[in-house]
Amino acid sequence: WGNSKEEKRRCVSLITSRLMHVFIIALSLLRVWINMAQLQQGGPDEKEKTTALKDLLSRIDLDELMKKDEPPFEFPDTLEGFEYTFNEKGQLRHIKTGEPFVFNYREDLHRWNQKRYEALGKIITKYVYELLEEECHLKKVYVPVDAEETEPRSFIFMSEDALINPDKLMILIQGNGVVRAGQWARRLIINEDLDSGTQIPYIKRAIEVRYLWVFLKQRYTTHPKLCVMLWFLNGIQVHLN
Repeated sequence: WGNSKEEKRRCVSLITSRLMHVFIIALSLLRVWINMAQLQQGGPDEKEKTTALKDLLSRIDLDELMKKDEPPFEFPDTLEGFEYTFNEKGQLRHIKTGEPFVFNYREDLHRWNQKRYEALGKIITKYVYELLEEECHLKKVYVPVDAEETEPRSFIFMSEDALINPDKLMILIQGNGVVRAGQWARRLIINEDLDSGTQIPYIKRAIEVRYLWVFLKQRYTTHPKLCVMLWFLNGIQVHLN
């Protein structure tokens, strides 16, 4: 059982989850047995009993049983709350154990583990935004600049001289999915390190050779003013489609 309360809690949760799965498997096997029994010859009374039992089992929602076994989807909103931090190598590590991130924090609760992973991913997105501003010295700009409060808008990250230096302009757009500005892949950030999963090493190198930077928060949007954004750089018109 272990010595800590956390270890005992996890053991109890594991045992409870396993028992629930055994119960669900037993129900499934019972349904199979009923279906087989219906294919065999039997008197009216036997058929009536089989039909009544099948009707009772049909009212049992296995998905609902699984949900009742799950803990609530309530997660911390900070890295410290998750008891994780990025070390000096940019690797995500547990504060107490120094171990990498564990996806299967609770055995046999895949959906809960996935929700926990997604909650951590949102925190990491905010963390990368902070790095873009603090380490890369990029500024966050909302677009369209003339959007009304009721209109949808988004934001980009750009270097201070992106609109005034006509020499070089580099526009970086991340891929589809959950990744946002400054990221290549959330999975790489969590399982490898910041250098592998973010665009920050490339940003810093580009800044050294004085490229201008513009980052889009999202690749696609349905708002017409965000589908085509215009910048005028000393008379040069740049279209982002």
